[in-house]
Amino acid sequence: MAVNPLLSVYRANDPYEQLISAIISIESQPKLELQAKKAEQERLKGVVKDFDSKLSALHSLLKTLTDPLARPFQGKSATTSATEFTVSAGDSAALGTHTLEVKRLASADTRISKQYTSSGSSLRSFFDTNGAQTFTIRVASPTDTDPNNRVDIQVTVNPTGTTDEEILNEIATAINDAFQAAVDAGTIKSDERAYASVINETSSTARLSLRSGKTGFTYRLEFVDSGAGLLSELELSNNVVASGTGGGQVKYVGTSETDSELNSQFVLDGLTLYRDANRVTDALAGVTLELKQISTSPAEFTITPDSDGIKAKVEDFIKKYNDVLLYLAGKSNVDGETETRGDFAGDPVFSGLRFTLRNEVVRKVSGQPTEGPHYITDLGITINNDGTLTLSDADKLIQAVERNPQAVESLFSGSDGIATRLLTHVETFVKTGGIIDQREDSLEASIRRLDDRIADFEEQLARREEQLRAQFARVQETIALFQGQQQFLSGFLYGGGTFFLSESNRSV
Repeated sequence: MAVNPLLSVYRANDPYEQLISAIISIESQPKLELQAKKAEQERLKGVVKDFDSKLSALHSLLKTLTDPLARPFQGKSATTSATEFTVSAGDSAALGTHTLEVKRLASADTRISKQYTSSGSSLRSFFDTNGAQTFTIRVASPTDTDPNNRVDIQVTVNPTGTTDEEILNEIATAINDAFQAAVDAGTIKSDERAYASVINETSSTARLSLRSGKTGFTYRLEFVDSGAGLLSELELSNNVVASGTGGGQVKYVGTSETDSELNSQFVLDGLTLYRDANRVTDALAGVTLELKQISTSPAEFTITPDSDGIKAKVEDFIKKYNDVLLYLAGKSNVDGETETRGDFAGDPVFSGLRFTLRNEVVRKVSGQPTEGPHYITDLGITINNDGTLTLSDADKLIQAVERNPQAVESLFSGSDGIATRLLTHVETFVKTGGIIDQREDSLEASIRRLDDRIADFEEQLARREEQLRAQFARVQETIALFQGQQQFLSGFLYGGGTFFLSESNRSV
């Protein structure tokens, strides 16, 4: 309900309302104390939430460090000065140096028809004599169970054009439509289809061009001619390399991956290899080669530990560990001069975690190789006086990884590894229903209780205010009554009363 502004002004200037306000203000002190307690509980909840954020970040990293599939210290890096190829390495790559020479790049299987005069009519005569033609183009479509699987795509052509170029365009359209229909039906994948087009070598000539969707001998094109031999007429299916105005193969298709010019050819560590593509992932375990251009001479590439990546992971661990440790230290301190106590001071659960983490980091890791590493300091990490960590010698870290990456990994992720031990303690805090959840639930419950008490007190104050207002209203009524009687008596004594006495005197 809206408050009448005139009433508000009246109450603000009414001395009784001012007195009521003063009384309510005095009697509201317990409410203010409850509100202060609530604010403190909300602040503590924020402190716990901030700590949860830092501890959860460390927990997530510890999970990664202990994940047997993640293998954060097994990262490899590949380097080369060559421009003819690029190389990258995965975790499973073996360390070492190799030589590579690119002899040939992989290419798509491209077939061309013989050259036609654009305005000629030889193809019109062929179709007028033989009618519609149906031929088959066979393409590769490997499956998990049959890597050599091939699919037949039937193409039917019944052109209406009059010139050779018009009919070549109709044949190209029929081929493209047939392959698109096969893709739409799921018969082949989109990158397995072939593409047809018409190429004009001069302003007055035209050829049909057919190109496989992927490179290499595996994805070569094969043909089954129509009944009247349309493909032979076009010379598109000729098994020879085209020359002059004739049709056939642009590059020698061959009979196998070793003699086909469709495959890439490269020499790796003295061995000649052939592949369907220029991206090679199966020549060296964990190594991907991207062949870019033909080499003039062999070039080296080297597989080394991923120094930058490993260093970054260690530094990330140090940062997240230090964040937790410093937060705990700051919230656990007691300042004797200012007599201030940190929010976790005297709390054995949170304060104790700080010392537990410090002990687990510096403690020797069991089960390591005799030559180590056994301690976190063996990786070039310094333990500071306040328990925080610093990567003071990155070279020592990388040397340890190069010497035995599995031993460095087990220093963190082994059954007694540093990350494994830390994870056990951190898990009890951050897991669902863990210590932090319990502490937040406790604070939430305390805040709710304070809210209920504040609401109850506000109701009491409202009733008290109304009670005071009623009492002062009665006082005002009594005062008004006394004032009326006073006015009456004054009027009687100094007005009407004088007249009555004079009349009496006359009668006497």
